Amino acid sequence: MEKTFNHIIILGFLIYLTGTFISLAIMNLGLGVSLLAWVIKKVINKEVKINQTPYDRYIILFLIALLFSFVDSLNLVNSLDYLQRFLIPIILFYLLVDVNPSLKVIRTLLVILFAAILFSLGQSLLQFYSGVARVHGNIFVMEFASILSFFLLYLISYICWGRISLIPRIILGLLSIIGISSLIFTQTRGVWLAFLASLVLIIFIKNKSYLLYFLILVLIFVAVAPQIIPNQYINRFISIFDFKENKSNVTRLNLWRGALLIYRDHWVNGIGLNNFSEVIIKEPYYQEPMVSTAHAHNNFLQLAAETGTIGLISFILLFGFILKDLYVNYKLERNYNLKLFFLASLGTIISYLAHGLTEYNLEDRFVGRLIWFIIAINLILGQSKENNNQGRG
Repeated sequence: MEKTFNHIIILGFLIYLTGTFISLAIMNLGLGVSLLAWVIKKVINKEVKINQTPYDRYIILFLIALLFSFVDSLNLVNSLDYLQRFLIPIILFYLLVDVNPSLKVIRTLLVILFAAILFSLGQSLLQFYSGVARVHGNIFVMEFASILSFFLLYLISYICWGRISLIPRIILGLLSIIGISSLIFTQTRGVWLAFLASLVLIIFIKNKSYLLYFLILVLIFVAVAPQIIPNQYINRFISIFDFKENKSNVTRLNLWRGALLIYRDHWVNGIGLNNFSEVIIKEPYYQEPMVSTAHAHNNFLQLAAETGTIGLISFILLFGFILKDLYVNYKLERNYNLKLFFLASLGTIISYLAHGLTEYNLEDRFVGRLIWFIIAINLILGQSKENNNQGRG
């Protein structure tokens, strides 16, 4: 009976991954199926225990910090409604860890995810040729660009260092060229920077000597790009460094200033989740121009303003430990291709956090859930007895 419910839970995850680039409704359906099957399984077995993870104490601390921000929240209804944005990815994480799928099942899950990404990548190319200004697959452009950049980190890792034959390497190379082109067509400046930063980190960890070759490739690309890439994309990239005329950049600076002032006045537990937009428009926090006041365009400053010191520190501890764990898995793993998977996953989390320096992506439902899916898969692989027997010895 337990195996049956585990199969249903995995089926739910397959549905969820199918919807990763297609529809939030499909994603929710898949997670709903998994959660319902998991709850019924626990009730039938009269069991409430969940597989423990090294991250439990940090996750609990972070959730407590979020709840503590509700104390004297400026809008408690807003805060309560927003909490699910943080809870659902963590529930996804524990569902997958508790099922503890085999390596065969993990491969199947990753193949489905790979297929979903390819489908969305094809959509983005059709959008480009149809004249869409910023390609987005079938989801919000920022989330599409983020997930695409994660995908590219894995592709590039295996192209450069994977122990694979020539034909697969060529196929991955072609997909990387298409993916990088599509990433450019999204015009998402923050994702571009985060992608480059995480790629540099991956190269630095793997082999510092490759940084010189990477720099040469970047210089060649910079020299050739104006000849092959339309001006609108070149101008978009150049605008990253315009802090006087570009309203988007100036808005970010003003939002960061305002977030720091809010944190100064509410440094213990913040103003409560999802209340930033209501407070930033008030004196002395508001400063023109602010094209948008929906969020702080920075994960850390948003958390500081809304959850105070407790929330900010707990978030840093949580992801700091996750990064450390991924790095340890990478260093200890002897299976070469699996070692690269850990390395690319480390780069993915870095990319996610780096993008969070210029954008508030903790609320992103597609990206946030995928990040915790990746964390769960890496944790399972790192602790798997099958993996230990085959790889680490």
